[in-house]
Amino acid sequence: MKKQPLHVTSHFIELCAGENTRRMPIVIRRHRSSRRMTLRYQPLQQHLLLTLPRYVSIKQGLHFIEEKRKWIEKQIDETVQHFPFVDGQLLPLLGKEVCLRHVGGRGVITLSGSDMLVPGEAEFMSRRVQDWLRRCAREHLNGLARSKAQIIGKQVRQVTVRDTISRWGSCSYDGNLSFSWRLVLAPYPVLDYVVSHEVAHLKEFNHSDTFWSVVEQLSPGHVQWRDWLGSNGHILYGYGSSSSD
Repeated sequence: MKKQPLHVTSHFIELCAGENTRRMPIVIRRHRSSRRMTLRYQPLQQHLLLTLPRYVSIKQGLHFIEEKRKWIEKQIDETVQHFPFVDGQLLPLLGKEVCLRHVGGRGVITLSGSDMLVPGEAEFMSRRVQDWLRRCAREHLNGLARSKAQIIGKQVRQVTVRDTISRWGSCSYDGNLSFSWRLVLAPYPVLDYVVSHEVAHLKEFNHSDTFWSVVEQLSPGHVQWRDWLGSNGHILYGYGSSSSD
């Protein structure tokens, strides 16, 4: 079993991005085994993770972060890309690349070959695309979760879709599942893995070897897709706007 951190707390650092100022959360933790201060930028969680040895004060840690300010800003610039939902933008949809096309007029969003045709006023295009993606995600996630739950003899009470920044999915004790709609922007096997992960918690509410065997049963070869999400998941947060529910 992994050693748990002795202490966790949060602070913030003000970072300049052009003419704007960004408030970046700092999560500070202590570990008995740590011998030096380490700092990591966590793009998925959108925070800095500072690990301190037991004998180093928080004040010293915050001073260490100030010394690393230029490094932090460089890390953010190199990892964050933005892909607005505008005419001509390429969009990954369950592993298939589609191009957003603003067509104006009235109607609903439709897929035509490799194009996503978006009617309505241009100023509302981003919101319409995001709403469509949420509905698409809800349809896939709800059906897949319930079918996988049947495989292991469990039932899903409710499936909700949100825009979260801390996790891709969650499972409550009473059988409610929640997922990020941005999973619809990942290859389908990635979405399948996340659903399998949360459904497996209906049977094993932990991360034991038994739990992972259930995940493998529901999503064979899941490790490669778990690794894909760890390496590429932060990119999905660059599409459209990010606002938590």
